[in-house]
Amino acid sequence: MADKKDDKKKAPEAAAGGEQAEPKKKSKLIFFVMIAAGALVLIGGSVGATLYFTGFFSPKPAVEGKEGEHGEGEHAEGEHADGEHAEGGDHEAPGGGEEKASAEIPEKEKFKAEYKAIERDFTINVPNSKKFVQFKVAYKTFYGTEIIERVTKHQIAIEAAILAAAGQFGEEEMVAVDGRARIATALRDAMNDVLIRNEDFGGIEEVMFTAFVFQ
Repeated sequence: MADKKDDKKKAPEAAAGGEQAEPKKKSKLIFFVMIAAGALVLIGGSVGATLYFTGFFSPKPAVEGKEGEHGEGEHAEGEHADGEHAEGGDHEAPGGGEEKASAEIPEKEKFKAEYKAIERDFTINVPNSKKFVQFKVAYKTFYGTEIIERVTKHQIAIEAAILAAAGQFGEEEMVAVDGRARIATALRDAMNDVLIRNEDFGGIEEVMFTAFVFQ
């Protein structure tokens, strides 16, 4: 009987020991979970700090392509403005006065030879003679459509210069081949003189007769 009583006493003690073991296991589990959570927090903080200091959260800069297009636009406007100066526009000098912009075409913009006819028929009386001459001319340039546009722009002044230059030659030059060559050279110089006075650059390489009637 004593053994049975001892067994009964031990049984509650064992049960009590089991109940105490359960909280210990739970506390250990909670402890490990807290350690794991703390480790995740540390890792997350470290990653976040790294991204912050490397500028990951900084505002993104403007798209370079758009800035480049804007820059090109400005450049294009600058070129347009230069083009306007090239047409003989005036601009204000740093000293406060007005200074004419140079309209000289850069060497790098030279093109192959281009020919352009002046559509007008020219008629002049030959000096010291009862005869007259009718002629048409064309010109050659190595500076592309830029010069052609300038000739068209100053067409009236150029035609007047051609008449004045041709009127300086007499009958002997009109009928001789080398005389006509000298007339053509004089017409070229007259055209360039008009362009230089108005655009600061000539550009006419040669003038040739496309029709010439002396009678």
